[in-house]
Amino acid sequence: MSTTPPAWEITSQVETVDLGPAGTFVSGVTVGFRTAAGHQGVVFVPTDQYTVERVRAAVSARAAAMDEVGALKG
Repeated sequence: MSTTPPAWEITSQVETVDLGPAGTFVSGVTVGFRTAAGHQGVVFVPTDQYTVERVRAAVSARAAAMDEVGALKG
């Protein structure tokens, strides 16, 4: 696993409502991103957690996973 954070950029932000882990609806923002490797993804961040730090952490983690999976070979 790489120790260097992946390069990525935010491509969209859309306020929405999604089903939360407790089975209730949660207001938040769906944040779209694209990695330097060309993978595109989204993360959902609840409104009460929508800060630069939390969005950065969520996107970084998801982007790293997507790039690692995208590099798999069999």
